[in-house]
Amino acid sequence: MTALGAVLVACGGPRGSNGSCPNDLPASCASPAPSYQAKVAPIINLRCITCHSPGGQEASRPLQTYSQVYSERSAVLDQVYACNMPPGSAAQPTEQEREALLGWLVCGAPQN
Repeated sequence: MTALGAVLVACGGPRGSNGSCPNDLPASCASPAPSYQAKVAPIINLRCITCHSPGGQEASRPLQTYSQVYSERSAVLDQVYACNMPPGSAAQPTEQEREALLGWLVCGAPQN
């Protein structure tokens, strides 16, 4: 089983609390992989840092640097794909943001 297959099994597919979570996990890595610096880091800064930084609700799981995001990549993939993160009370990523973030994670979260 591939790592992607394991994620899908472990995650059980998208669930989300409102039932409208898209089934949009890329089947394979796009070429070129979405850029961490140009695409992914701005999404994480906009959608995640409020909680995942010192003083935030999830300060114990910071996502402020590439290294921190990389170390949490499996959890980020699971939670974003399942529409659990960001939480329902927060602004949700756009379709393009989800595509870039999930695509980057499926590609192995390169530091590009």
